[in-house]
Amino acid sequence: MVGTGRNTTPTTGLLVVIDATTHTARTAHALGCRTVFVQRPGAPVHELVDDSSGYYSVDFTQTALFTGFVEEVLRPLAPTAVISLSDEGAMPAARANAVLGTAGTPVEVIERLTAGMPDEAAVGAERWAYTFSEAAEHRWVALVDEGAPPSSAEAMLPEQVLSPDEYDSVAAALKRFLDTAGLRNGPARIRLRSRDGELCVLDGAPTVGTDEQSELIRRITGFDLTRAGLAGAAGLADDRLTNSAHAQEATR
Repeated sequence: MVGTGRNTTPTTGLLVVIDATTHTARTAHALGCRTVFVQRPGAPVHELVDDSSGYYSVDFTQTALFTGFVEEVLRPLAPTAVISLSDEGAMPAARANAVLGTAGTPVEVIERLTAGMPDEAAVGAERWAYTFSEAAEHRWVALVDEGAPPSSAEAMLPEQVLSPDEYDSVAAALKRFLDTAGLRNGPARIRLRSRDGELCVLDGAPTVGTDEQSELIRRITGFDLTRAGLAGAAGLADDRLTNSAHAQEATR
């Protein structure tokens, strides 16, 4: 494992971000909180760090190795939370929070999200529902067709894409899925597919998708999933970060 010399003394208000993209890192810097980035060996680092952040390079997919890293390196830093907004980093972040006793999405919640509710009768093109949860209140932010990036609110906002009956049906299914999985806080990207002419939930992850997807959702819906996720983990939750004229709760 490799690391910088910065942020190597105990501190408060420190956010550890695993597997950050450039967009995620820049968003974290804009929040003004101290950050440490944990990346896999070979990942670009100079695009992520600034004068108030540090980084470590370690293969966080190797559970035993990463657990040792968490105990030996992250614990002395006394981070407020460990978070990842990527598919690959979500489970390591959950394991780190479990070891450190810091707040975050529990391992078992991620397991239930990714296991999902597979249905062999579900066919057709996939769609992705993007949600954000605060204290188990779920907002349905966007609906995106796989392979067909939308260019307008009419093509992404679920209440405009779907009829009122379709919206209510899918919103209820999303709420059941998130409640059953136990996700209380943060973003989720949920896979949907058609069954008997209706959309059904397959599985999901507590992530925001790619930089391009996250930025597109922010630009079109007015809801910044990346910023809201990082702010919540850092204890900087603020209605101004998550409220939007377009963002709707998953239940009405």
